[in-house]
Amino acid sequence: MIFDTDILIYADRGVLSAKELIMTTRERSISAVTYMEYVQLCRNKRELAVFEKMLSALQFTIHEIDHFISDHARQMVRQYALTHSIEMGDALIAATALKYRELLCTGNAKYFAPISGLKLEHYSPN
Repeated sequence: MIFDTDILIYADRGVLSAKELIMTTRERSISAVTYMEYVQLCRNKRELAVFEKMLSALQFTIHEIDHFISDHARQMVRQYALTHSIEMGDALIAATALKYRELLCTGNAKYFAPISGLKLEHYSPN
């Protein structure tokens, strides 16, 4: 399962259901975009080190952006930016999930809903 950035944020903020979801998922991954988005939220190097230690300890795979992902995301932005407000980061994360045929877990399913072939698991922190 590939996790959207919001799931990691919920877990970091102490939302038990987000932590449990991450811990009970056998194969965990994130897009390089999620990594970059999360790092931008870190307030200092200590928080960054904790984040990287968690990724390592839980054996997260970080999927890099390649030509396929970039091209597919560009097409998604062209098709959905004006009609469904999909942004670059979400398009890159969706394209990554499609390439690796992974279920995308997100609390923001509405942004991803129009993307054909994308398997979604909607997460709600409540």
